[in-house]
Amino acid sequence: MPTFLKSAAAAIAIAASALSLSAQQARRAPQVESPVVNPDGTVTFNYRNDSASDVKVDVQFAGRHDMKRDENGVWTVTLGPAQPDMYPYCFIVDGISVMDPLNPDWFPNEGFKNSIVDIRGSEPLIHSARNVPHGSVDYVTYWSQTLGLFANAIVYTPAGYDANRDRHYPVFYLISGTTDTEEVYFKVGRVNFILDNLIADGLAKEMIVVLPYGNPSKYYPAGTDLRGKGDLFSEDLVNDLMPFVEKNYRTINDRDHRAIGGFSRGGNQALSNGLRNLDKFSWLCSYSSFTTMDLPAYDDPDINSLLHLFWLGVGTDDFLYADAKDYMDFLDSKGIKNIKVFTDDKFGHTWMNAKYFLDQSLRLLFQ
Repeated sequence: MPTFLKSAAAAIAIAASALSLSAQQARRAPQVESPVVNPDGTVTFNYRNDSASDVKVDVQFAGRHDMKRDENGVWTVTLGPAQPDMYPYCFIVDGISVMDPLNPDWFPNEGFKNSIVDIRGSEPLIHSARNVPHGSVDYVTYWSQTLGLFANAIVYTPAGYDANRDRHYPVFYLISGTTDTEEVYFKVGRVNFILDNLIADGLAKEMIVVLPYGNPSKYYPAGTDLRGKGDLFSEDLVNDLMPFVEKNYRTINDRDHRAIGGFSRGGNQALSNGLRNLDKFSWLCSYSSFTTMDLPAYDDPDINSLLHLFWLGVGTDDFLYADAKDYMDFLDSKGIKNIKVFTDDKFGHTWMNAKYFLDQSLRLLFQ
């Protein structure tokens, strides 16, 4: 046999042997799932790492807990029970935070990368994927003259949008929180499923929802000097993203059919932009947030007739509660009509609250 054929045969034999060994090891190692939601509402977290000396799990409904290595070499712990909902969590491996490598559901964020456990319960939740008509979710890229680059956004269109080519829709600009990407109100806030369910039940109007990226400074290389650039988000929203949406989607382009809202920093951005642009927006929503009390709009004698909805929600256990409540009291002192919603059972400044507030306010938009 020629030398090169002998070499090739040897390489194939070595590869086959390695594959056989890997297969044998895979058969010997027990199959591991994580997380496992148990019938009683508890959750078992499993993590395989043969070199780790200390592993903890940090989950929103229970805090941080030590995990123990079992006889199969799997670090494990069972926590709860917890109320049905979606909860972020991560493993702390020898002091380093990591996502669960066995879980495909994760929390998109500029900094931390948590996994998500979905405790579904016996009845569908507001964000559950039900057997109803579903809208579409588009990832879009648009040129931003303000930023001098291509920027990202997500656009939800309701079920039937593509079939009803002559129909135009109101639009809701919905902004995620600090360090969140434009994906969070989709992947964690589940705005598409919440709205699908409400529309199917006749509890919300059909609308287009636009999810902007709230922190455009992150588009630039680290160390870029952005001093003097002004409010990049607001300029991009009004001058670039909104025109893009109105050109490419069938929106009704007047103030009576535009809403803006957001969670945390996104709530601040929503209120600020809405109140500075009452010629463009007449529906304002703040979820776990507030904004400056120094705006000309507060002294506009027509503000109550200009705003169709001024909706504010916050948890009494939220670290921003005091600021949000002060803002609500300020609006009351100005005689500005608003709707206030408080919670005390959703772990404070969380996406559980963000989803709940979204569900409650969507029922009122464009009604």
